[in-house]
Amino acid sequence: MSASAPIPAPDVPPASEQPWQRLDVRTILASVLVLAAVLLGIGVVVAIGMLLLGVGPGWVLLWVGGGVTVLSALVALVEWIRLRTTTYRLDGTRIERRVRFLGSSRTSLARDRIRNVELSADLFQRRLGIAEVKLATADGGGERFHLQALDRAVADALRIELLGERATAETGTLATIDWGWLRYAPVSLTTGAIGVAAYGAVFQVFDWFAAVPALIAWIAQTFGAFPLILLIPALILGAVVLGAVATLALYVEGWWGYRLGRHRDASLDLHRGLLVSRSTVFDGDRLRGLTLHEPLGLRRVGGARLDVIAVGVKAPEGDQKNAQSPALVPASPRAVGAGVAATVLGAALPEELSSHPPAARRKRFLRAGMLTAAGTVPAVIPALLRPSLWWIPVLTVLVLAALTAVLALDNARGLGHLVTERHVVLRKGSLFRRTDVMDREGVLGWNLTRSPFQRRSGLGTVVATSAGGSGAFHLPDVAAEQAREVMGSAGRVWEHLQVGAPAAGDVSAGAGRRPPSAGPGDAAPRDR
Repeated sequence: MSASAPIPAPDVPPASEQPWQRLDVRTILASVLVLAAVLLGIGVVVAIGMLLLGVGPGWVLLWVGGGVTVLSALVALVEWIRLRTTTYRLDGTRIERRVRFLGSSRTSLARDRIRNVELSADLFQRRLGIAEVKLATADGGGERFHLQALDRAVADALRIELLGERATAETGTLATIDWGWLRYAPVSLTTGAIGVAAYGAVFQVFDWFAAVPALIAWIAQTFGAFPLILLIPALILGAVVLGAVATLALYVEGWWGYRLGRHRDASLDLHRGLLVSRSTVFDGDRLRGLTLHEPLGLRRVGGARLDVIAVGVKAPEGDQKNAQSPALVPASPRAVGAGVAATVLGAALPEELSSHPPAARRKRFLRAGMLTAAGTVPAVIPALLRPSLWWIPVLTVLVLAALTAVLALDNARGLGHLVTERHVVLRKGSLFRRTDVMDREGVLGWNLTRSPFQRRSGLGTVVATSAGGSGAFHLPDVAAEQAREVMGSAGRVWEHLQVGAPAAGDVSAGAGRRPPSAGPGDAAPRDR
């Protein structure tokens, strides 16, 4: 009996031969509409300036309208080229993006390294039914993969494919928007800064048309009769009002429809945004802790905001447009952020922390004195030119001394740390106070640095290194015993690095010394 012929294998293409997909053509129209809206806003300002300079309405319409048309056409061309040259594909192991224009580039991510998926769509994209997809990986580098834009149904299907059961699992609600929180939006140092920037923007626009002298002359003619003691507070009040309006508008846009949910596997599901809607999932296995921000203004009214420390999500610095935001809870009552933190961490936020030695407080008061002296030097110049202005340096010294002393005391009181069974807590700052609560298993290692002044005072700065957030979390001005306690929180994996006890006052030696990153003894199986 002859051997039977082998049965041919089914004709199934390998994963690497999956077809390449293109972006959605509607992204061209969406980009053009966004740019046209921005250009029209700028065009109105330019048109007003040209009319004030005596340019005829016809020429104004020609220049402004023509500029908007030409730039919009240029953007449409650029988007068309990007649409024709960008493709992507997804198989069982990887997602890839390929760009072929004058040269060729390819970005590839392993699916098991993708930790966070974000869908976003601005107002025009939502109306057109498309969305952008941003992927963050487990390397701590933030957003690396960006698809702009896909059909909304395709984007949702891609999100479900990448996240698996987490994308469709039921979630418990941790927090939703309460518009009473709006009262916390203007309580920020950025409020005044935005107002001052608005004044600067007005002068910049007039400078475009060489009309700053005319503006100054109009201001002098209109407000010259008012005494300076009334005019300066009025200008400050105007800046605060403008800044408050801007911060309220940003708060509403950023947190409209806010809802924070939690899956059974501890993953977090965040939805928010008005003009630009955002839908983000943070992988529960990659959460490394939380940061409670309590800047001075918010702290005085009992408010705070909460950020996540997670692998693949960096602090909002550098590339602001593409970076994935770590924000979890907006400016709101502190109890709201603390409640969410307690649920996510599985333990309540500690209120009482270990304080730092008196030398840390003395260091802050010394710094306050130096700042007072530096700020007084320019104030002495008017008194030297005109002795009758002696009160200016005196008033400057009194105000700066009181202000810096209060901030120094508040900064010293804010310093603290605590090591619990599961977490290590680091708190610092006054104007921008923050409390970092990190999972001990998520700390890769510890660094210890000392400046010459710290060495003389027996102090040091310990730095926790982690794959989440900014990657480095500082706790300044700790004593030797405190440094060993904090640095020993990494657990038994570091026991092979223990050395003899340090000499008194010497923070650089001792059992708490740690390498800057995970050593060979770190055998933890998961990504940190």
